[in-house]
Amino acid sequence: MQRTWLSWAGAAALVAAISPTSLHALDDANPTGLITDTIANRERLRDYDNSKQYGAERVGDRTREYAQPDGVRAGNFFLFPSAETRIIYDDNIFASPTNTVDDIRTEILPSVEVKSFLPRHILNFAFDGRLVSFAENSDQDFADARARFAGALHVDHAHTLALSAMTELAHDERRELAATRLAAEPVPVHHSKVSAGLTRDVGRLFGTISATAERYDYYDVDGFDGGNLDQDYRDTDILSTQLRTGYRISPGFEAVAKLKLLRLLNGQSGPSNATATGYEALAGLAFQTSPLLRWRILGGYGIRDYDVASQETAGTGLLEAQVEWLPTERMTVYGSVSRDINDFSGEGFNGWVETSVKARVEYEIYNNLVLKLGANFAQADFEGIDRQDKIYSAEIGLEYFMNKNWLFTFSYEHLERLSSDDIFDMTDNRFMIGAKLKF
Repeated sequence: MQRTWLSWAGAAALVAAISPTSLHALDDANPTGLITDTIANRERLRDYDNSKQYGAERVGDRTREYAQPDGVRAGNFFLFPSAETRIIYDDNIFASPTNTVDDIRTEILPSVEVKSFLPRHILNFAFDGRLVSFAENSDQDFADARARFAGALHVDHAHTLALSAMTELAHDERRELAATRLAAEPVPVHHSKVSAGLTRDVGRLFGTISATAERYDYYDVDGFDGGNLDQDYRDTDILSTQLRTGYRISPGFEAVAKLKLLRLLNGQSGPSNATATGYEALAGLAFQTSPLLRWRILGGYGIRDYDVASQETAGTGLLEAQVEWLPTERMTVYGSVSRDINDFSGEGFNGWVETSVKARVEYEIYNNLVLKLGANFAQADFEGIDRQDKIYSAEIGLEYFMNKNWLFTFSYEHLERLSSDDIFDMTDNRFMIGAKLKF
């Protein structure tokens, strides 16, 4: 992790250099997955909802009722099953710097969402999976599965008590930054997460205090040398508590802050153990210069204090800057600049600091046809090793809402990674066509 950080002046200059056509989603990041809506806040947002009638509506917020499935009713619950198929041509399935291998991968994604329509409270479930198969490299096939729960108890007009839980079997593919280069197949990881929190949101003052327990358990896999590749050193438990709060100074102008305390428990032994105590604090403003131009800018500092005496305490500046622009009724532009700490361990490193710039444009060609354009840049500075990666990516896609049951997608993605360690260099192109059946 870099020992240097962005100064407040440098961060402000960086944000000012980004035009309104280069920002990402303006939504406040909520990694806990908790429902933080209160009845009082829901009533307050009616004014914002009403403004959408006059054109201040993002492309992604369009209801598209003609393209919404009916669902299956079961008492106070609705079931929304779906099945999606994607066919992807990938010209570098092993994320190799040279001697690339191309293949066609097929993904089948079944899912079912269970949404409650209770008079006051919320009780939602979701179950989904992903079956991935390759036409010529069947040894790379894998299957993911996930189950999620999110519930909210509206204690009164101003307070919401929420709980969320998730467990999944996922796979770490080779193009991921933390992926090992020695594995002969995608690495399975069992990821579980539970969060609980209390939100108060009424009048000017609002906030959520929460606690989260999270675990990543990596499975052993076969290595390219034919032996067993032990992945226990990557196992990580994360215990954290977070306060997200703000004050509405005036309509469309809020002061916001985030405080986080976390404890990382790493599975590897010896001097490379990444067990640490972490602290993060950010503060800033969320405001709109007009109903068509909204901003959110926070800056702060993060620390990782490692238990192993030989590892120095690491600190870095943190930044979250987002803008959202609605230049026309048919177009929405997002952009962001961020700097944060990623705590995933890998071969010889204990996480990294990632600085990124993202831009995205959504354009509604017709009411049932949406064009999406995106471009990203990220720089990852790794802790514990002399490695820096720069990642450039761009994507173009189309979404065709045929009717309430069928959604078709088409996309092309180009990704290029330049690393100070040549073995991690890669260029990858993916062409995708997909179809989703919804009920």
